[in-house]
Amino acid sequence: MKKYSALILDDDIENIKLLSIYINKYFKNINIIATVNDIENCIEAYYTYLPDLLFLDVELEGNETSFNFLESIEHIKSKTIFISSYDEYAIKAINLDVVGYILKPIKINELVKVVDKAISQIKKEATNLDSHKLSSNNIIAIPSASKVELVPVQNIVYLEADGRYTIFHLSNGSNRVSSRNLGEYEKMLNKSVFFRIHHRYIVNLNMVNNINKTAGNYCELLNNKALPIAKRRQESLNKFLNLK
Repeated sequence: MKKYSALILDDDIENIKLLSIYINKYFKNINIIATVNDIENCIEAYYTYLPDLLFLDVELEGNETSFNFLESIEHIKSKTIFISSYDEYAIKAINLDVVGYILKPIKINELVKVVDKAISQIKKEATNLDSHKLSSNNIIAIPSASKVELVPVQNIVYLEADGRYTIFHLSNGSNRVSSRNLGEYEKMLNKSVFFRIHHRYIVNLNMVNNINKTAGNYCELLNNKALPIAKRRQESLNKFLNLK
């Protein structure tokens, strides 16, 4: 059975406990990978785990809302479910194309219906993404509005997020723009070769010349481009490279 990861944001620990109980009881295929109670930790957890599902309370302490979190992320790939005591935010949430808006106290049948809908969407998108993959791991398909271009993976120096688009920077100095977002390519590319050093960048480690620590952590690439390594990714990169 395929497992799906979930991140919960709520400033009330009792609400987190109750929702966790419901998820663990009724959704054996969902693994709660993190629970957080503020925007800052939610952003860090999101980029660390890239969860399949987001369960977000709306109103948080400090006059913040989960909309602040959504606005801070360039492109939310996760399926978002709002769980709130207030119905006044429902229209705004729907306009953001969230999967569902559940009012507290949570009704189990509503939760099951919305979560099943989210998982169905994930499965459908995964099927569509697989249709763009080729049988060989040495070639990647880059779709644009007018064509689908096939590019050898070894020619990719790094990938850059540009809103909902992805820019491929190639070894010959040229660029290709894909109509798909960076998160989709992160799942597609070989994780033993391509590493996400920043929410905007995925690098081909074969194209990294060195890691510069003198002026902040940067990946210096063979094409003389220097890309920043996000603080939250430094430890993961060090472990990946067996540096500590």
